[in-house]
Amino acid sequence: MGKQHWIHLGWAAAAGAAFLVGSKAGAPSAEEVAAAQAAADGRGGTISRASATYGSGGRDSAASTGRRDGGGDDSPVTRLFGSFTIDAGGIDAVVEQALRDPNPLTRKLAFAKLLEGMTPENAMQIRESLVAQDAGGDAWNDFNYAWGAIAGKEAFDFAQVSDEPDLNAAMSGWAAADPAGALAALDNLPEDLQGQRRNLERSVISGLADTDLALASQMALEFGADDPRHAGRLIRSVANEALRSGGPETASQWVETLPDGAAKGSAMRRVTERYVRDDPQAAAAWAEQFADQDFARSAIAEIGDEWAESDPQATMAWLETLPDGGAQNAGFSEALGEWEDRDPQAAGEYLMSMDPSPQRDSAISGFARGYAWQDPDTAYAWAQAISDPQMRERSMTQVAEAYFRRDPLAALDWLQSSGLSAEAQERVTRPRGRR
Repeated sequence: MGKQHWIHLGWAAAAGAAFLVGSKAGAPSAEEVAAAQAAADGRGGTISRASATYGSGGRDSAASTGRRDGGGDDSPVTRLFGSFTIDAGGIDAVVEQALRDPNPLTRKLAFAKLLEGMTPENAMQIRESLVAQDAGGDAWNDFNYAWGAIAGKEAFDFAQVSDEPDLNAAMSGWAAADPAGALAALDNLPEDLQGQRRNLERSVISGLADTDLALASQMALEFGADDPRHAGRLIRSVANEALRSGGPETASQWVETLPDGAAKGSAMRRVTERYVRDDPQAAAAWAEQFADQDFARSAIAEIGDEWAESDPQATMAWLETLPDGGAQNAGFSEALGEWEDRDPQAAGEYLMSMDPSPQRDSAISGFARGYAWQDPDTAYAWAQAISDPQMRERSMTQVAEAYFRRDPLAALDWLQSSGLSAEAQERVTRPRGRR
């Protein structure tokens, strides 16, 4: 009963969200509602095809849900499109309404009611109806998440042998409602599912994050302990939920609870992507406390890129205050790569004002990489001014690659006098898939 209560609440919220989406897309006015209700009264309570109700039908069905016609509690949406009930004999009709009705809001409301009325006993009948009526990907994801939440192992066991893509969504729903059960199943996968373990770990983390960010974070770090890339993917799933549920400021506080390292850097990068779009100054003020750490490199770079799009001078002033190191250099590179696209003259003047330093080398690299598409000769000249030999060769090669993609014939002639090594020239002209 605890699981059923949880999922009922969740899908009641989904129905409310559907109402909000529909209202933003064009909510009915008071006059439209009155006209629709009048038309319904004249037709004996039927409001067109989109108002069909299921159960006993018509006004009797509406009354069975506790709604009184003409009462003050029913919403404009309900009066226009009707309410929905579900019983064993009406599942096919509700599924058809949820998948086929021409009104998108009616489809959302019907599908929400379908899931709200789902139980372990009728879930298979609902599934068979979805199969018969060719349900699409979103419907399958939502159904299997709900089935996993209310039935756990039963849904997971069936998903292992089904022809539809049931498994991952069912596991996410199970993890959201019963973390211990889902984690135990993950630790005891049958042999034929061992190859899917990493995908299932991602599903578990996604479900855990829906209800418990702390547990989701802990398990993401455990699952990815031997593979930083896998850990990064998992922790980004948790970051997405932290952003959705609390916004960037709250999500940034969650990031600070993570242990320093690559996974924290992945989470920080994901949160920063959203934070800097909403409030670049606040994002910068938060991220700078980590700027002396290598794991913050990508987050500082993200701020440099996004903030320079709207205020490059402020971005440069902020970057100059950061401690020397890889994060600051990455920020300069991305910021100049963005600035040159909008005002190459001002960006070039800034570069000329910088003293020789690793920061200047990084800034030139970003400028040259971006400007190569507009003026490869000028970009190449800037790349040649980089002090660090390895960065200089890399930047010159990047400029040449951009030039070659833009104009292969001209680039071939240009390469002969470019000064690039034979190995670098071969890389430039190599098919992209083999680089």
